[in-house]
Amino acid sequence: MSARAAEVLTEGSRHILSFGARGEEWAGRWTVAAFSVPEDRRDLRHTLRTRLGWWGFASLYDGLWVSPHERVAEVTAVLAELGVDTATVFTAEVADGSPVGGDPISAWDLDALRAEYERLLEEYEPVQQRWRAGKVGTSEALIARTALMDDWRNFPNLDPELPAVLLPPRWPRTRARELFIDLYDGLARLSEQRVVQIVSEFEPSLAALVRSHGSDFAP
Repeated sequence: MSARAAEVLTEGSRHILSFGARGEEWAGRWTVAAFSVPEDRRDLRHTLRTRLGWWGFASLYDGLWVSPHERVAEVTAVLAELGVDTATVFTAEVADGSPVGGDPISAWDLDALRAEYERLLEEYEPVQQRWRAGKVGTSEALIARTALMDDWRNFPNLDPELPAVLLPPRWPRTRARELFIDLYDGLARLSEQRVVQIVSEFEPSLAALVRSHGSDFAP
């Protein structure tokens, strides 16, 4: 693996494991990207939309994307990299009296997002209870921990850590993160033991190198 590939994987892991921990106050300002890409440049338009999505933007209207975080530097860099010059990037606040239907938070489907968090809680709370009761073995721990990470890693793409002030009451993100951290860390040792068992069957000399990491991952 190249040094750059290792760096990308490390940064990706940190991003996933730290997701949901953001707690600063929101200043009430949106980063807005307005752009126009010709119909015959559909590939470019798709790439631009994808890259904006990576940075936590969502489409409020056709050609108008918004983020509740300070992302001016990131989006201008993307536009420059892709060679899109028919675009405007600015920060703004929603004016008093603006139509409710045009609230920038409507760019996200909050009902669908809530359902994803609640699905995670419904699926893994029983596992958490069984682990706390000492009823989870090494094989189940490895399977459950792997599946949990596979589910959790999708949330940064679905939810750009939308500020709490913009969200409905009893939003489940914090509860979901608490479950993820508790179970991911709690199953680490059991999962490691199972991996050691598997590696020992095929290459005993490598078994001693097996190490798990927790949510405080810092290589």
